[in-house]
Amino acid sequence: MKLKQEVQELFPTPLWTVDLPPADAVPFNAKLKTEIEKIISPRPTVPSGSNWQTPQDLHTRPAFADFAKLVEIAAGSVAQYLQVEQYPMMITGCWANINPPGSYHPTHNHPNNYLSGVYYVAVPPTGSHLLFQDPRPVMIMPRTKLGRVTANAAVAEVRPGRMVFFPSWLRHHVPSNEGPTERISIAFNLMFTNFAETIAAPMWKPSAGNS
Repeated sequence: MKLKQEVQELFPTPLWTVDLPPADAVPFNAKLKTEIEKIISPRPTVPSGSNWQTPQDLHTRPAFADFAKLVEIAAGSVAQYLQVEQYPMMITGCWANINPPGSYHPTHNHPNNYLSGVYYVAVPPTGSHLLFQDPRPVMIMPRTKLGRVTANAAVAEVRPGRMVFFPSWLRHHVPSNEGPTERISIAFNLMFTNFAETIAAPMWKPSAGNS
């Protein structure tokens, strides 16, 4: 007896990456790094394993206008993919993280937002990544080895000039920076303008340890 078997993957979780051409990313990132350094200088003392973080209003500052525009353009493409482009979105928070060697971001999500993302200004030469947790409440599949359908986490590779978008409810963390140099990123949240302005302001605010 011959059997016909088909596999259907249910409820995919989307992740979007946007890469600037290296020729554009290098000067753009140099400018961003300079502006971030101005904000946190002189750097306050932080506990070992922690990081420096700016206020969450970078999108309102003239020095970051080009970055905010880049986020809005990229978010527009994401909205088209999700078929919600007819509903305007706004940036509800935007902040920079500077992670020295040994620092990390624990697992978290970004409540009361629709989309979140992070842009990488500088990445240690040994590389880095963003780790997303399986959003399913119960993962009971027996497994002898980890693979695409058996793993309980997935990695997003990062590099300077890369922007990663993800649903704000998706839990994620950034492992310890094991490289010899700082990892610098700019994180942001977006929400539907009407909701954020007239119904409920975003509840989540960044603190040391969040990305």
